[in-house]
Amino acid sequence: MRKFDEKNQKTLTNKGFSLVELIIVVAIMAVLIGVLAPQYLRYVEKTRLQKDNTSMSELANVLKMSAAEESVVTALSTAQTFSFDTNGKLVTTGIDTNLLNEIKLTINPDEIKLSSNTYKGAYPTITLEVDATTKIIKVTAVGWKDSQNATATTASNPKVF
Repeated sequence: MRKFDEKNQKTLTNKGFSLVELIIVVAIMAVLIGVLAPQYLRYVEKTRLQKDNTSMSELANVLKMSAAEESVVTALSTAQTFSFDTNGKLVTTGIDTNLLNEIKLTINPDEIKLSSNTYKGAYPTITLEVDATTKIIKVTAVGWKDSQNATATTASNPKVF
């Protein structure tokens, strides 16, 4: 009879974790989050920057393909500059209509939006130039960054696609 009472007593007193055990688990979780959160945020920003750079490279490739069309080459007498507004959205106002129509056959310019914090406040500009005599197409970017800590390309040393 005594063994039965001890079993009942043991099940009644063992209802879960003690307060000390819970505090220790919470403290361990806080340390892990404190160590891992900055790494995670850097990883997310690096991914956003790669996505933005891929979008700009895709735009540059589409510009090169579109500028190869004879109707576009003859219409392009001046360089066409694509920039981004304060929200990172591609601005297409002032762009040659023939070029814009050719671009729209491949991608939707309204869907190109930069989202990384690396470019916030200093968005790059992409310029398309067609040499009038040789008809060579040149696409460059000023303000391009290869990584988060990299310095942006300048007009004297642009990123060439």
